Amino acid sequence: MGLFDKFKKNKSGVDWNSAYKANPHFYSKPDGNPFCAFALTEDTETILPKAPHYAVDGRELSEYKLILVSTTKDGIIGECDYFDAIKKLNSIELDSDNDYILVKGLSLSELEEISG
Repeated sequence: MGLFDKFKKNKSGVDWNSAYKANPHFYSKPDGNPFCAFALTEDTETILPKAPHYAVDGRELSEYKLILVSTTKDGIIGECDYFDAIKKLNSIELDSDNDYILVKGLSLSELEEISG
């Protein structure tokens, strides 16, 4: 599948074009070690990478987080290990390909379950 094919309708008929593609954001912990975070927002279909792999200043990152954002509560409601969250999200995904999963828009209670 080519780069631009990724956002066409997949075999399942799900339209990836209307989903938000989560972008990596890079931060530093108090000890100075960098980490990468992706946001998952309530009621928003989201495309997430299955296995992100980034480096900052030549150092490969070992920590990835999923930040859970609520529109109902108007802010961040939690964070969790990215790879643990992806395992949970695999059971409720709308679609996937080799590199990405498309997650349905989750309710506030579903987001809270992921963080717990």
